[in-house]
Amino acid sequence: MSKVYETTIIVKPDLGNDQVKDLTSSIEKFFTDNSVKIAYTEDWGIKNLKFNIKKYAKGSYKFMRFESEQDFPLKLDNFLKFNTECLRHLISKSNNEIDGVTPQSNKDNL
Repeated sequence: MSKVYETTIIVKPDLGNDQVKDLTSSIEKFFTDNSVKIAYTEDWGIKNLKFNIKKYAKGSYKFMRFESEQDFPLKLDNFLKFNTECLRHLISKSNNEIDGVTPQSNKDNL
């Protein structure tokens, strides 16, 4: 039984456009290799971090919502853990619909 999950990824802010495209394509390839479709992606931009992570005071935030089986989030966690461009990531089960409103789009509409 598939469930809806969300992931927020904090990426190094000093990556060039080519590096960001490579990272995005490698993540998308990982999803397609595991037969998981990304339902929604959003770029939240560069934001200040509460504390430094690997000497970075800022991070570029990426948000994704996807529907998958229960074993995929662990695979995604292991994939992102060893990616050098990712500073941190969080994967959580969502109570929202697959095409529901995201936290950032809700913030923009206030």
